[in-house]
Amino acid sequence: MSLTPSKKLQGIELSEIRKMNALAKAGTINLGIGELPFNVPESVREAGVAAMNGAATRYTRNQGTPELCEAVAVAHGARIGKVVSAVQVVITNGAQGALWNTLYTYLDEGDEILIPEIGFSVYETICSMQRAKAKNYKLNNDFSIDFDYLESQITDNTKFIVFNNPGNPTGKQYDSETCKKLADLADKHESLYIISDEIYKDLYTDEQPDTPARYTDKVFLIDGISKKASATGLRIGWTISTAELAKPLIVSNQYIATCAAAPSQMAAVPAVKGEAEEFIAGVRASLNKNRALAYEILSKIPYVKVNKPEGAFYIFPDISHYGTSKDVAVAILEEVNVLTIPGIAFGSRGDRHIRISCAMDYEVLKQGLLKIAAFFENRV
Repeated sequence: MSLTPSKKLQGIELSEIRKMNALAKAGTINLGIGELPFNVPESVREAGVAAMNGAATRYTRNQGTPELCEAVAVAHGARIGKVVSAVQVVITNGAQGALWNTLYTYLDEGDEILIPEIGFSVYETICSMQRAKAKNYKLNNDFSIDFDYLESQITDNTKFIVFNNPGNPTGKQYDSETCKKLADLADKHESLYIISDEIYKDLYTDEQPDTPARYTDKVFLIDGISKKASATGLRIGWTISTAELAKPLIVSNQYIATCAAAPSQMAAVPAVKGEAEEFIAGVRASLNKNRALAYEILSKIPYVKVNKPEGAFYIFPDISHYGTSKDVAVAILEEVNVLTIPGIAFGSRGDRHIRISCAMDYEVLKQGLLKIAAFFENRV
């Protein structure tokens, strides 16, 4: 008798992002990967080394170390102008672990969540694995939220609205008015909560984006150090919610992961406390320069439409004049050896686009973008 995977995995495969990255060849310019190219800040590295040298390699609390939980609470409280307690924080294995933990804990079969029609595929995948139903809400041409449509999709079964600010893959940064409108929607519907994915919040162009958590307590805020501290491999993320909502998350975290790695938690503390701000400011300056370059080159390509990115480190041009996102991305890779991510990886509405990461050495990015421009211009 053969052994088959659980029905929870039916129709679920590796993401298109991972599939595409697996096609990279020797010498490929990889503009598809979602991580910064820098080493971690010195303060983070030193804290991690100190943790290992001090034999801090045992279990921590399921919730996370008191020091890291307190640091996250203080930083978040300062940002939103509220008193935030460490009991509201749960440390997880990366921001994706925080998403899993939240949806695993609070979704039941038949529940609905509303996710952006262009967004990180993990939202829908985790929902499906919990036997819940993901529904898309519409975005306008500038990737802003169509609030009339969003509200029309809320039913008695709707438990969460997922919000990503700044957005992956769009690079859209949402303003305070948007955050306030989302908070008002949650407050208007008794059983409706917001999952606010803010993992890119420190990678902004002009000023740090606002959060719905400033305006309502009905938020599970998702964050971590992976993006801002170039520390994807340390796998440190967290949720911030109310103390009452956090308690079941701690129970789930025990059985899902026991705890996040102790040395990684200790390494994360300086980044959360603001001891890596010079590094992060340098990252922002580098990304601003790279985003400007990407917009300049891509906006000149005939029949390619592009919105100027405002945050995160992606640009999401509309290449639909030339074919589907998968066909175009594969052709770019085969013909000029530059890897991009087909927009279909982020939902059917994304199939008009490809995602290009600007998290790259400036000269390498420029070389890759010029190759992409030549690819399209040969097809005019």
